[in-house]
Amino acid sequence: MVLDTNVFINALAGRGPAALRRLLEALPRLFVAAPTRAELAWVQGRLDPDHPGTDRVLTTYKEVLERIDPAKVLVPDDRDWLEAGELAGRAARAVAGGGRKITTAFDRVELVSDALTAIVAAHAGFTIITEDSDYELLSQFLPALRVVFYDRDVP
Repeated sequence: MVLDTNVFINALAGRGPAALRRLLEALPRLFVAAPTRAELAWVQGRLDPDHPGTDRVLTTYKEVLERIDPAKVLVPDDRDWLEAGELAGRAARAVAGGGRKITTAFDRVELVSDALTAIVAAHAGFTIITEDSDYELLSQFLPALRVVFYDRDVP
């Protein structure tokens, strides 16, 4: 299994099913894609250092990041990056003119990050655990991608 960023964020915030917290407890045995680690680090950099709750949140995130076994991080190579860029572009084209728009730099980065996670997970033969609907879209173009949506598929 590959844990997506929202598993960490929701489990640490006490949201979502109890299974999310159990997944974090099993962290040394589970896989994480490098983009997920970057997104978690982004959260640390984004927090306001003057906010009274920041130190507590930073401590929690650092503890979780330290529990990820470096050998269990799926690191993309150049071929993966290229494949992810094309996959994200195809997904963006598919939703163009529909209810969702991929217009900002943030939208593009988020979709490329999800595509990169999808690519490395599919190449490794792993299933992504997430609630992010981007993976539903990406799976239309990447048949090898396996996803469990914990907000839909897990009782």
